[in-house]
Amino acid sequence: MTNSVKKSVLCDLVARHSDFDFDKYIANTAREDYDVWNEFCLPMHYSDAATEYKTLRNSCAIFDASPMKKYRFKGQDAGKFLDKILTAPVSQIPAMKAAYGLICDENGYLIDDGIVNKLASDDYQLLITEQDLDEHFSKYNDFDDLTIVDETTLSAGMAFQGPKSCEVMLQFGFNGVEQLAPFELKYFNLSGHQILVGRLGFTGDLGYELWFNPEAIQVVAQAIDDAEHALDIKMLGYGLTVVNICRLEAGMIVPGWDTSGTFEDPENERTPFELTLGWNVKLANDIDFVGKAALTQCKIQGPRYKMKGIKIFHTCALEDGQELFANVDGATFKIGTLPSIVWHENEKYWLGFASIISDCASIDNIFVICNETNKRIYGEICKLPFINLAQRNQVPAI
Repeated sequence: MTNSVKKSVLCDLVARHSDFDFDKYIANTAREDYDVWNEFCLPMHYSDAATEYKTLRNSCAIFDASPMKKYRFKGQDAGKFLDKILTAPVSQIPAMKAAYGLICDENGYLIDDGIVNKLASDDYQLLITEQDLDEHFSKYNDFDDLTIVDETTLSAGMAFQGPKSCEVMLQFGFNGVEQLAPFELKYFNLSGHQILVGRLGFTGDLGYELWFNPEAIQVVAQAIDDAEHALDIKMLGYGLTVVNICRLEAGMIVPGWDTSGTFEDPENERTPFELTLGWNVKLANDIDFVGKAALTQCKIQGPRYKMKGIKIFHTCALEDGQELFANVDGATFKIGTLPSIVWHENEKYWLGFASIISDCASIDNIFVICNETNKRIYGEICKLPFINLAQRNQVPAI
């Protein structure tokens, strides 16, 4: 393997319908055309992004979540510790529930976000994209009854996303899965293997995430084949391009994509209030979580930037971080950036986020400069999220 890039334990299973050869892909693909996720390869697509997107939005598609960083917290102080490092408490949620969590630094800037799975009162999992938080955890770990273990390589994970994902889970034999509410967890048995199922996802659609011991991969593969046969569908794997399109449509933030993540220049970092995530900052409770003092001041002063959606109906060349401009009183001013922008092949427009200076947030005549022609390309500012699919939250799911 070049560049020490590896494939995850589920890469071949996810790509099985796409004539995708991992070794050839790495050998023949430029490094800038795929992402490396915790040292594992994340392809931009396995077949083509338009087909993968159509499969996800109309049927069911699968994503390899195994490289996700996974921390386990055990002990009577596990909940108290997580309450300290997250901007909203999780210790009081019921067991077998999940919660979305934000991790900020002392200045209130977002370091990472993730899903907290509460398995018991003294047993939690934290699933984050890729940040190594060992040093951050150590800095604030002054608790007696707490163990923290990095379990990234100890479990395999798959996301099943799309309107038929519940039907797929029922074909797996997960009876009652349709009654799971969003963010609810339950263990199911699959041919003698314990599978943790959460009604979760990163697509804004109906979906489930499965976590299991890698020893169960073959029985999961067989269950997929059986479900495809029973439902007469093909579950394509989807890559980073479709992940980006779907999460943008759903208005979901990715630290390090929608923020700089280097913490070298505060102007390039964002607080939760500047990322549409202020709802997950609980300032009123009595917990002195990391960044609370700074975020309290941010709340009083107001956000420097506001995050909005943007569509650009032009096939020019654009890229993440593109500067955003507007005409004000006959003069041209830079009013923000496009932290994330992606071409939506199915809809034929650019879809992205616009981080706009708060004082300029009401301006409509905004534009970017096309990288190819140096011409102004005007965009349409939209409220987030772009989509709000009914099946995402309905119970029962079918």
